[in-house]
Amino acid sequence: MIAALSIVAGWSAAEAAIFFLVADIPISWIAVRSGTKAGMLAAVVAAFASVLGTLAVLVWAGRDPAGTAAAMALLPGIDPALVAEAAGRYRQGSLAVLAGAFSGIPFKLFALEAAQHRDLGFMLLAPLLRLPRFLAVALFAGAVSRLLAKRMTVRQRLMLLAWLWVAFYAIYFSIMPR
Repeated sequence: MIAALSIVAGWSAAEAAIFFLVADIPISWIAVRSGTKAGMLAAVVAAFASVLGTLAVLVWAGRDPAGTAAAMALLPGIDPALVAEAAGRYRQGSLAVLAGAFSGIPFKLFALEAAQHRDLGFMLLAPLLRLPRFLAVALFAGAVSRLLAKRMTVRQRLMLLAWLWVAFYAIYFSIMPR
């Protein structure tokens, strides 16, 4: 379990900074593989690990705002309109950022805006802003896995989860810019 949580932590930190596949993937895998409680622990680990990625964006964008924004714009599913939407939500406050976490706006874009406002305290909010969605993913994946346990093996449920994530990203990237 320590290895799985280490993967979640690294994935979450990377995703908060530059990686483009959400930490929900390993969180849901743990919830299916090891149960809802383990998935919830993974969600907590991911939320706190996101501080590292948030700090990386704050430092990077603090030194090179244009370069950081340009790098973010190269990521799949990100365009100037999404960057502007994240900036607008950031300016509306923490609840708007929390709602943005459920709307497909990459967290790194909020950190990018926080850097432009020299808001280093934003990294301390990162776990609180990310945890609700991560917990929702763990609870949902764990509950569905429990429902399917009578009909499918763990391996079959993990394969189904993998196919669902592939389908999700196929749809997500087809409707998002670029």
